[in-house]
Amino acid sequence: MESFDPNKIADAKMTAIKEYRAAKRERDRTERLVDYQLDQTFIQLKFNELKMSIEDRKARARTDESVITLKVELEKAQEDMDNKYAELERVQTKIEFMLDANSNARAEARLGNLVT
Repeated sequence: MESFDPNKIADAKMTAIKEYRAAKRERDRTERLVDYQLDQTFIQLKFNELKMSIEDRKARARTDESVITLKVELEKAQEDMDNKYAELERVQTKIEFMLDANSNARAEARLGNLVT
């Protein structure tokens, strides 16, 4: 988005919004998968031969390999979402700067017309 072409600006903003929302959906999906896997592991440990307290089952479920793998995926999805949000903010900031520059130019033109 290097030019002042309104179509390019609108496309850049649309693309940034779409990418951010897709990244947010992916992060939310991964978060639901982590919760599901945690609950599933907790329930599986209930039917284990060992007698465990609820706290022990929760701890074992949190340290299960599949849960840890999903948590790493969740962190990656969160990082991707943060990057997409930063891109969206960059586009919006550029638009605000362009609007400010245009309003300053119009004000200067009006003042120039009044002086002459």
